Amino acid sequence: MKSKIIHCLILLSFPLLLVGQTDTSLIYTAVGPEDFLTLIRFRENAVLIDVRLPFEYRKGHIERSINIPIKRSREKFLRKISFVPQESLILLYCDSDVRSISAARRLYDAGYRKIYILDGGITAWKKKLLPLEGRTDRPNR
Repeated sequence: MKSKIIHCLILLSFPLLLVGQTDTSLIYTAVGPEDFLTLIRFRENAVLIDVRLPFEYRKGHIERSINIPIKRSREKFLRKISFVPQESLILLYCDSDVRSISAARRLYDAGYRKIYILDGGITAWKKKLLPLEGRTDRPNR
């Protein structure tokens, strides 16, 4: 009898755990390296943002990307990106995609809705041998 009551309590409390959590699929779209490259090349209103630290950016970055580190305070990050119209397509990347997701949440909260992140980050990009600018561990193609 006690186990049935406990199970019922767990089942009834589960929806409460979900309250206040935003579905990340509503915030951003994660795309692989090839699709990310297609968005860069064929979307005129796309703004490409590298959210890594400046020293990481200098080691190698995607061509035409702007370096706006997510490590800045929320206000500084949003002030740096304020030149980008909210209708623009925002393309975010970092090393793996953790910081990109954080940046996407900040941008979503600020009113941006067309947000894409590079799934797997620059690490996935390098594995596909896609081109980089700056000092890199391998020659550009």
